[in-house]
Amino acid sequence: MSTITHVVLAVVLTLFLVAQARSFVFVMRCRQAEPTGRRRRRSDVLWTSIPLIIVLALAARSWVTVFDLQRAAAAAVSATALDPGASPR
Repeated sequence: MSTITHVVLAVVLTLFLVAQARSFVFVMRCRQAEPTGRRRRRSDVLWTSIPLIIVLALAARSWVTVFDLQRAAAAAVSATALDPGASPR
């Protein structure tokens, strides 16, 4: 894929992550607003947090691809291993 495709995908996933986080906050506020005597369901938190975690993982992976952090880290390791000033043993 091209770089622009990765950037667009990362931005779209980040916007979707923001929407998911807002829905999670809404669910948590609604849970606090309920009277304490009512039985609270855990499924609403579960069904809101699972997509949030999935989108967070996808967005983080997309941003890593955009910034090419893995290649930069590998290049830094190989550059220190191949120090031209070091004498061969």
